[in-house]
Amino acid sequence: MPVTAWKRNGRPLRPLQRVEQRRIPAGHLALLDEEKGPVSLTQGRVLIVDQDRHVRRQLLDLLDEQGVQVDAVTTAETALKRIKARAYDAVFLDQEAPRIGGPVLMMRILRIRPRASVVLMAACNSREFSLNAMKRGAFHCLAKPVGPGTLEIVVRSCLERSHLLRQNAELQRKTIQDDLTTAFNRRYLDAYLDEELERDRRYGRTFSILFFDLDHLKDVNDRHGHPAGSRVLREVAQLIQGKLRKSDRIFRYGGDEFIVTLPETGTEGALCVAHRLRRVVRSHRFLATAGLAVNLTASFGVATFPQDGASQKDLIRAADQAMYRVKTQTRDGVARRERE
Repeated sequence: MPVTAWKRNGRPLRPLQRVEQRRIPAGHLALLDEEKGPVSLTQGRVLIVDQDRHVRRQLLDLLDEQGVQVDAVTTAETALKRIKARAYDAVFLDQEAPRIGGPVLMMRILRIRPRASVVLMAACNSREFSLNAMKRGAFHCLAKPVGPGTLEIVVRSCLERSHLLRQNAELQRKTIQDDLTTAFNRRYLDAYLDEELERDRRYGRTFSILFFDLDHLKDVNDRHGHPAGSRVLREVAQLIQGKLRKSDRIFRYGGDEFIVTLPETGTEGALCVAHRLRRVVRSHRFLATAGLAVNLTASFGVATFPQDGASQKDLIRAADQAMYRVKTQTRDGVARRERE
């Protein structure tokens, strides 16, 4: 049966659409950032999932001065599609969601967005209902109809939580990401290798690393300046990352040296990856967006756990030595550790 999305006055927007979207005027709601002071929340976004047209209209009216953007949907299927497409600061969910019910839909939402702030609404919000819902992951439970004072407190709480989660994620990213490139940093490499090698040791898995260095990057710095050289480092990190599996990682080791980790990959597989990445670097035109066309090559060294090293120090040393042989002989090549 066709379902229509509504504007506030009830007139249909587009047939077969189940989404109601409305930009609410900027309001007074703000967060307090200790360093920057009040932060505007006019870019906040809330999703309402409720079949009752009057409830949706009531929530839109109550949110009118909160400065957030509201999407309203009527079915569980549409709600899940919206949740997959974007992260909402809050999800207001009817306990009687069609077909599957609010608690089940909430758990599906939380599987997609584990940190979502889901507010479950019910006509009769008993203490038992609230406890059960919050045990399943609800952030708040509200009784219908929702009063303006209660709604403002709940929205503020959800948006503050969303803001703090984003801040925390950004802080975590900064602790593991290199300041210049999009690669992971040396500090995170040490922690990651300790954990990964312990896991490989326990389960008898192989694990390889590639140690590579850009050839003649100094010529780029001398000819085009150090900012150009920095852009090359960022570009090569993004270039290599785009050619790796999801389980593989690239770390900036220092200067123009990088390490690529290859879980559950033996020496032969690692050599194939190294040759492929070497060709990728060689065929790429660096600094094209700056109006230049710089050609570069890279030298790769390969080492595999456990035969080339049982510790991260030994493994890195073996890959570094292999790379250095290429660097001092031919450049633009791949070598493995020389085994006795």
